[in-house]
Amino acid sequence: MFHRTFRPIALTATLLLSGCFFSETPKFPAESGVAVFGDGGRYQGYERMDADNYKKDEVMVVKRRPDGGYDFVNEKGEVQPISFHPIAGGNFVAQATAPEKGKSHYGYVIFRVAGNEAFVYIPDCQKQDKAQLEKLGVVFVGQYECTIDRVTDPAAFFASLKLGEPTSKIVRE
Repeated sequence: MFHRTFRPIALTATLLLSGCFFSETPKFPAESGVAVFGDGGRYQGYERMDADNYKKDEVMVVKRRPDGGYDFVNEKGEVQPISFHPIAGGNFVAQATAPEKGKSHYGYVIFRVAGNEAFVYIPDCQKQDKAQLEKLGVVFVGQYECTIDRVTDPAAFFASLKLGEPTSKIVRE
């Protein structure tokens, strides 16, 4: 699904982990996107190993798009469109487009920006309160994925999730 497509682009192995939230349609309008990375730049990716230990991963170039989103371009020249949307707590939901079999899916991760570093969190839908998620409109698909197409307030939904530890980070070079 979405995370297999997204992995080689930008955020290292982050979406290969369990707990991926996705939707068939975008949950955030393009006009609500914010310039989290300014005009863009070159970023070194790091995969979190344990505690505060990170291993260098791929380098990416982040390019600002006219619609307010960004293109994350990996070392192979593959492009991942991503827009960032503010939520409570000073975090941002990254909404990434992933075409699959003739249609697009949208995947979501949380970014926390601190100076030149951006930490990436993948809230695990299996580690959340299942009854609360279902009440908010989340549908469990398989063992590790959750669709949020029925969620009516995505900003509040993402702000309410338990984030856990960051799975990776990117650092401006």
